[in-house]
Formats: sequence, C-alpha cells, structure tokens
Amino acid sequence: MRYTAQMNEELVGVLERLVVGSVAITARAIGAADAELTFMQWRVLLVVGEREEGQAVGEIAARIGAHASPASRVVSRLKRRGLVSTNKGDLDKRVVCVRLTAAGQDLRARVLDLRGRDLADVLEVVSMTPEESEALARLAQAFEPFA
Repeated sequence: MRYTAQMNEELVGVLERLVVGSVAITARAIGAADAELTFMQWRVLLVVGEREEGQAVGEIAARIGAHASPASRVVSRLKRRGLVSTNKGDLDKRVVCVRLTAAGQDLRARVLDLRGRDLADVLEVVSMTPEESEALARLAQAFEPFA
C-alpha cells in the first residue's frame, strides 16, 4: 500500500494521540506509585535500570536527549533520594557509572507494573488480528532509536 500525503498526515495524527496517551499513562503510573519524579528523572531510572551493570552518565545523557551536565544534575538528585548510586569506571576513572539502588529498582518496577496494567486495559478494548498485531510490533520497533 502506498501512502498519500493525506494518509501520512492522518497517521501522524494517530501517532500523536498514541504518544500523548502513553505519556499520560506514564505520568499516572508515576503519581500512583507516589514517586514524586519529574519525567526526566523517570527517563533516567528507566534507562539506568535496563542494564544491571548500570549506565555511564554520557550514555544516559544521549538516551534522554540532554547534555552531560544536565544529566549529571538529574543523577545527583536521584542519588540524594537514594534511588541510584554512582562510582568511577573500572577502566576510565573519568567515566561515572550509575546503577539503581534497591529502592530505585523497587520504584522502577512499581511504576512499570502500574503502567503495564493501564496498557493492558487499553488492549482489552481493542481486538486485533495477528496481522494488525505484527504491524503494531513493527511500529514499536521503529520507535526504538528514540527510546
């Protein structure tokens, strides 16, 4: 199927509604978990928690779309709250590695669980064919470079 300019514009509108809804679901889950996190702090917890060995501040900055200095400030706030820990890199002492603490892991898991429940509720009102599910999976994969 070849997309026309009008179809493309309509699809962008659909994607925009999905993005707005997704952010709202995430904000709701953060609030329900009594997390008191900014969206940027949540993004840092999400990124850092992807790998048990943690992430370097530079990697975190790149993933959240910030420069190293603002990313470091977010990490410092999360560290003061006991949600992350930092240490110097093994090979390069200039690199700061960030890991989730047990409290950070717990909070991240709670928010993801709450968000997952809301997303499951969304799926309950939609019935998709296997082909539609595959198309949705391809769409999600296209978002990976931005995640």
